[in-house]
Amino acid sequence: MSSTAFIPSNNPGATPATVANDGWFPNLDIDDFKAQTGHGDVFSTARLSAVVQAAMIEVNASIAAWRSAQTAATLALVPATMYGDTSEKIVLYRTAVFARARAQLLDTTRDYDSTKTGHGRADALEDTAAKYLQQSTEALARLTGRARMVVELI
Repeated sequence: MSSTAFIPSNNPGATPATVANDGWFPNLDIDDFKAQTGHGDVFSTARLSAVVQAAMIEVNASIAAWRSAQTAATLALVPATMYGDTSEKIVLYRTAVFARARAQLLDTTRDYDSTKTGHGRADALEDTAAKYLQQSTEALARLTGRARMVVELI
């Protein structure tokens, strides 16, 4: 006796997506984003591509002055420590973009529950989004060679 089962999927037949960059910074792969940030198929590839592209544009703009001072043809060719076949600069760039994209997803997909527990979840997501933005900022500081500083308000 044979039987068939329907397994629902919100992303059937998905093809790998790459977000094109400007040629100096690397293109970014959505599957890499999912793997690095723990996102499964909760969001469509189109949604993730849009968020990664927006984060990429923001990161590129924030380090435009540093980039213009570089003489290398691409980010991958900027002198840096290599980890296997990957430049430290590439790892830090991906971390900065992916963390910023993750923060944007958290910021824009909050629960609209107005109960006390709903507010608690929203507050927790806000803190988590802030931590992802901090991770992005720290990766950019290391990428560009800027000193990092921690300031605590009293």
